[in-house]
Amino acid sequence: MSKCLRWAVCALAVAVLPSTVQAGWVIEWEGTPIRKTGRQESLSSKSYIASDKRLVEQEHIQTIYDYGSGTFTLLNPKKKYIWSGTIEEYVTRSTERRNKALRKKFGGNKDKDASKPKAIDKESLPPVVIERKPEEKDIAGYTALRYDVLVDGQLFQEIWVAEGLNLESDLDPEKLVKYQQERSRGYIGASAAPHNALYHSKDYLDLLRKGFALQTTTYHLAGGYEQRAKSVRAADIDGARFKAPEDYRRVRLTDIFTPDE
Repeated sequence: MSKCLRWAVCALAVAVLPSTVQAGWVIEWEGTPIRKTGRQESLSSKSYIASDKRLVEQEHIQTIYDYGSGTFTLLNPKKKYIWSGTIEEYVTRSTERRNKALRKKFGGNKDKDASKPKAIDKESLPPVVIERKPEEKDIAGYTALRYDVLVDGQLFQEIWVAEGLNLESDLDPEKLVKYQQERSRGYIGASAAPHNALYHSKDYLDLLRKGFALQTTTYHLAGGYEQRAKSVRAADIDGARFKAPEDYRRVRLTDIFTPDE
């Protein structure tokens, strides 16, 4: 076999090898709790987005969202622990964990059914109105437009959307909203109804289709929470980022959050 022919065969073999690299996005975020006493210390995180999957890296925990399959994975890198399941299983386990802690502290219903997230009655949800405001500002190098989300007449979220930034081919807004609908079933307290109303709102889905939200501030009784993009860049992402490491130990959901020793 000639040298040229061998080169051509090798090139063809490389071309047909399955590639795990996917076009996607890397976004650095800054999250800031807002209390009645003012803004608190901000925490940084990084998101990798591709093919309807998202990996969020935080200081002590990593989260993999698979919006296509509806799975939810939590990783504790220091302990090399992993919990993975459907979003429905996550909501159920989280609700059981929270309600068990509440019963231990305050007493109450011992019935296991009391720990299950309740079905959402869409007809009973408060109305959602989304208003376009005249303000614009630069966020992470993109022009973002302000939208206010009013739930039952009260300001619930302020969302800054970059309409020139479209991630829809990498993160389908409809899949994202369906995922959030399931996750918000486990919410309790005063913010439960507004969250559920928001994620069942067609106007909210339409807003996500306009562009990408680079800053969101959610308001609640205790204050609020702001998430703002610090940088956004297109990147080739290795699909292995969205898979659980093989050397991690599978544990219960409660063990994922145990303090580091």
